[in-house]
Amino acid sequence: MKQILKQTSWLIIAQVLTKVIGFFYTIFLARNLGVSDFGLFTVALTYFSLVSATTDFGFNRFLIREIARDQFKPAQLIFGISLLRLMLTAVLFAVLSIFLYLFDPDKIRVSLTLLGVLAVFPLALGQVLDAIFIGFKKMQYSAIALVVLNASTAFLGIILINLKFGTIGAVAALILGQLVYLIFLLLSLHIQKIQLFSVVKTAVLKEIIRGSLPYGILGILGLIYFRVDILLLSYLRGNFDTGIYGIAYKFFEAVVFIPSALSTVLFPHFAKLHTDNLDQVVKLYFKSLKILFALSIVIVLAYILILPLVIQTFLPNYLPAISAIKILSIAIPFMFCHFPAASVLLSTDKYLKATFWLSLLMLSLNIALNLIFIPKSGLVAASWITVFSEALSFLIFFKFLMKNFKGKVYEKELG
Repeated sequence: MKQILKQTSWLIIAQVLTKVIGFFYTIFLARNLGVSDFGLFTVALTYFSLVSATTDFGFNRFLIREIARDQFKPAQLIFGISLLRLMLTAVLFAVLSIFLYLFDPDKIRVSLTLLGVLAVFPLALGQVLDAIFIGFKKMQYSAIALVVLNASTAFLGIILINLKFGTIGAVAALILGQLVYLIFLLLSLHIQKIQLFSVVKTAVLKEIIRGSLPYGILGILGLIYFRVDILLLSYLRGNFDTGIYGIAYKFFEAVVFIPSALSTVLFPHFAKLHTDNLDQVVKLYFKSLKILFALSIVIVLAYILILPLVIQTFLPNYLPAISAIKILSIAIPFMFCHFPAASVLLSTDKYLKATFWLSLLMLSLNIALNLIFIPKSGLVAASWITVFSEALSFLIFFKFLMKNFKGKVYEKELG
C-alpha cells in the first residue's frame, strides 16, 4: 500500500496543480465569455470528451493491463493501438460532422464543436503514450505531462481570449494544449529509450480489438452517463441554462481527480493481484474505500463553504449556479466510493459482462430521468438526478462485489 500511495502522490500533486490552474482558468473563461458563450464552449468541450472516450475504446486500459502482466511486447501494442485510435478518430469526426450539420440548427455551436473535436487527434496519441508510463508504474512522467497539458492550455487560452478571439480562442487553445502534451510525452519516452515502433501483425491487432472492446463499451457508457445532462440541457433549455449548470458541473468535475488518481494507480495492481491473490484484492479495495470516504467528507465541507463565496465574489452573473453546487455536493461521497469498485471490476475479464449490463441500466435510467424532468425543472433537476444516479450506482456495484467475491472476507473488513 505504501508503494501505491507513493505513486498516487505524484498524480495527486499533479492533479492539485492542474485543478488550481483549471479553477482560475474556468473563472477567467466564465467572466470573459459570458454565460451564453460559456454554454457554447461547455457543449464543445462535452463533445470533445465524448469523442475522445469513444476513440479510446478501452485501448488504454488494455495497454496498461497487458504491460502490467508482461504479456506482449509494448512496441507492438503501442504502434497498433495508435494506428487504430487515429483511424477511429477520423471516422467519428466525419460521421459527427455530417450529423451535426444535418440536425443541429445552431451553426455556431456546430462549428465550435467540430473545431473542439479536432483536438482529439493529438490527444489520442498522447493518451497511448501516457498509458505506457502508467503500465510501467512510472507515474511521475504521467503527472508532469498532465501539468504541462493544463498549464499550456490555460496560458494559450488566456492569450487568445485577450486578443479578442472569444470562444474560438478557447477552443483553439484546447487543440494547441494537446499538441504540447503530445510533444512532451514523445520527448519523455525518447529519454527513457522506450521503443515506439514495431511491425504489427494482424493477430496482434485482433487481440488488441478483442481485449479492448469491453473496456471501450464501458468507457463510452460511463462518459455518456457523466455528460448526458449537459447535452440535454443545451438542447432542451438553451445555452444560458447550460452555462449556469456548466460552471457548477466544472467545479463538481474538479474533485474527481482524487479518486481518479488513486484508481489509476490501483488498476495495474488489481490486474496483477487478480491472478495471484484475491484476498489481497479485497483488502486493497477496502483500504482504498475507507481512504476515499474520509477524503470525500472533507471535500464536501470545503465545497459547500467555499464555492458559494467564490461565485458571489468572482462570478456574480452565475449566482443561480450556487443551488446546483450545493445539490451536487451530496453526490461527492457516493462518487468517490464508486471508483475503487470500478477498478476492481475492470481489472479482470471475469466481471466485464455483468459490469456492462449494470452500466447500461444506470445510463438508461439517467437518460430517462433527465428527459422527464429537465424540460420542466432545468438545472435543478439535472443536479438532483446526478445525486440519485451516483448513490444508486455505488449501492448496486458495491452489492455486486459483496455477492461475487468472498463474502466472509468482506464481512471481516467491514467489521
